Amino acid sequence: MTTDLQSYTTRLLLALRERNVPGPRVAEALAEVESHVAETGEQPETAFGPPREYAEAVATALSEDGRGHGETAWLSWGRAAAVGVAGWVGADALIDGAVGVSSGEPGAYGAPAALSLGVGALVLALLAAWFVVFLRRQTDSVLDPRTGRDMAPVVPRWAWAVMASPLLLAVLTALVLGLVAD
Repeated sequence: MTTDLQSYTTRLLLALRERNVPGPRVAEALAEVESHVAETGEQPETAFGPPREYAEAVATALSEDGRGHGETAWLSWGRAAAVGVAGWVGADALIDGAVGVSSGEPGAYGAPAALSLGVGALVLALLAAWFVVFLRRQTDSVLDPRTGRDMAPVVPRWAWAVMASPLLLAVLTALVLGLVAD
């Protein structure tokens, strides 16, 4: 699979999932794109348009057929608010805990600094894990109708490093600030 095709299908998969398109239909759409590109040599963006627009067309067609509702599934206001609050509380506890550990002061919300640091790291790690699991719902797998293989991309190692880097940066910043303050 060429880089352009791989990039296109990954973006299309995410756009379809955002619109709550069922896994089997996502797999069909991805297989259609891959087959068309293999047969014609045409660029996917030229043939199908931008991934978000094509995903919207697929979701709309499902909605008209009564087989799906095409709504943005995981971006409901309640869920977005809960994720935002959890992220804020986790980051606040982590940073306050790291500053507290390095300066000897209490952590977030008056808790011991080490406890605040641990709880903050745990909340953010659980939030990241939930996000990955939620996007790769196993109950609605995206299986290639031609081969049966899972079409959802595996989260590469560098992506885990990127997700962990804000935690590491926050801890290092707090430690440096604590050392400078002494």
